[in-house]
Amino acid sequence: MRGLCSAPIAIVAFSLLAKQASAMRPAAIRTAGAYYLQESGAGAPLGKLNVPPQVMEGHCTTMVSPTYPQGDGVSRGPSTVVVRVVVWKSGSVYPMRVVSGDTSLEAQAMDAVRLWHYKPFLRDGDPIDVTTDIRVDFDPEKPGGVVTHPHH
Repeated sequence: MRGLCSAPIAIVAFSLLAKQASAMRPAAIRTAGAYYLQESGAGAPLGKLNVPPQVMEGHCTTMVSPTYPQGDGVSRGPSTVVVRVVVWKSGSVYPMRVVSGDTSLEAQAMDAVRLWHYKPFLRDGDPIDVTTDIRVDFDPEKPGGVVTHPHH
């Protein structure tokens, strides 16, 4: 009897998980001749329009280089950390989460990206909040904390 009772519960739980998984699939959106993905679900920062990094690079007005950690006794070469962020209409960057890269550099990558600023992304002429990925390149030969204005 116990086995018969748990089977319906398992079927209901599986059905709910399947519905949740299908709700988290990205939906394609066509804007200005390009396709973007609308993220949703727990892994997506606030479900904003996902804009490719190559597009958002042209919107960046202020960048801060990351500080390479020194003195930890580990000899390292250049490395990259990818951070997924929401760029608000105001140009501010938050929240963020690391998507890939050296885990020992995550904090420094997010500290640098937190100071980046963007001009608004426009859709149909109106500024909107977007999600994008930012590549943070670490090089032990370059100083950290350097502020640049690439497209200002």
